Amino acid sequence: MASNRDELEKLAYGTLRIVKEFTHAQNLRSDLDRLTFEILLFVKEQGAVRITDIASKLDLNPSSITRRIQGLKLSGHIVAVSDPNDLRSSLVTLSPLGEEVLSDFLKVSIDGLAHILRDWNDSEVQMFAEQLLNYADSMRTWRLAKGADSNVGQK
Repeated sequence: MASNRDELEKLAYGTLRIVKEFTHAQNLRSDLDRLTFEILLFVKEQGAVRITDIASKLDLNPSSITRRIQGLKLSGHIVAVSDPNDLRSSLVTLSPLGEEVLSDFLKVSIDGLAHILRDWNDSEVQMFAEQLLNYADSMRTWRLAKGADSNVGQK
């Protein structure tokens, strides 16, 4: 575990900078907004999902997600199907258009990363990718534990 406070301070600052830069980069895109991307990606990962599950996963009000889902249905990105376990409910799945739009979005993202990291060698990119995923997993573990115990990480 890292214990050098100077390095942890650099990491905290770097994390804030990367989140800020990522947000700025997303704002430059016109193909999908962040929330639409997150909804489509979650639906793709789940296969078929209830709107309440989407709202819970994205930590948003169910009524705002319902409005967004209605727009995505109208635009043809998702389709609603009956829930076989509860015929009063419906599930949403990606339409072929939604699959295509999500795939295109990810291709553009990968092309952007290739440009950003063009001066890095393959070993540096591989190491960074592994460490970034490890960092994200550790952050998620900490966040989930913090939710279970509101004193985790506090002195």
